[in-house]
Amino acid sequence: MLKDCQANGRFIGTVLVTEWRESPFRQKTGSFIVLTCQDASLSLSAKIWEVEPQHIEWLNTHAVFWVTASCSEYRGNLELSIESLQPLSPEEIQWEVLLPSSPFTEEQLEERLLRLLGEIKDPELQELLGRILSHPEWGKAYRSAPAAVKVHQAYLRGLWEHSLKVAELALTLTGNYPEADRELVLAGALLHDLGKIQEYAYDKGIQYTTDGRLLGHIIMGVEMLSREMAQISTFSPERRLKLLHILTSHHGRYEWQSPRRPKCIEAVIVHYADALEAELWQFKQAREHHPEEEWSPYVKSMERYLYLR
Repeated sequence: MLKDCQANGRFIGTVLVTEWRESPFRQKTGSFIVLTCQDASLSLSAKIWEVEPQHIEWLNTHAVFWVTASCSEYRGNLELSIESLQPLSPEEIQWEVLLPSSPFTEEQLEERLLRLLGEIKDPELQELLGRILSHPEWGKAYRSAPAAVKVHQAYLRGLWEHSLKVAELALTLTGNYPEADRELVLAGALLHDLGKIQEYAYDKGIQYTTDGRLLGHIIMGVEMLSREMAQISTFSPERRLKLLHILTSHHGRYEWQSPRRPKCIEAVIVHYADALEAELWQFKQAREHHPEEEWSPYVKSMERYLYLR
């Protein structure tokens, strides 16, 4: 793994190239290639000093390579000098080796998901969740997509982890408000970020898709959910409207790109569970990354420093 690299050492292994460019030498003819390589443990700068035509061709068509390189220190940072690289076929790629992933295993997350689904007795909601979570494409994506590009759970299985935590928090809140439709809250919490399975691509690091940039996960999630509910002829019109409203309003504020503010109790619960989970995750990360510090660095997404004692 890249985290094991040491100055004057060697690295042989698989890397994901997230960025690269060809750069001319200053004092002689020719050029070299500057790259950013990463695996699940670390991201490092790298250079290819002896450029061959096939290197350019491979970098234009592939992202994952088996490389042999030497490690050195440059301006206080480790850097790779790549001596050889070979593109890997899709069948050879193990994404969990290349991208960070949730600290929870697939088995742990699936157990929690099944426990939550067991709380839903309404046949229409059961069918809806089954259609989405067992969908050959969407079900797999729900269980592998990140929850964000940067802010929280920006790793594989992040969406799954975040959605479960939001659902668990929402159920706790609903226990204090019996007037809320408990099963609708649970379904809304599990599906509130559904559109993120199409908002992000994660085959070259975590990036926005074109659809994600132009539409965003709220609009895409509403479209996806609307199509699935339309396939269930008995689905309650009132529940349909409320469920769509939960997705539409879960960001809570217009300045947070929410098309609507929460206007029913179920939507309010999901919004605050979502916001609470994201902020508590960031607080936990700050403590883990700065265990000896009293205060965290400035957290831009939360617009504050965090007291860690």
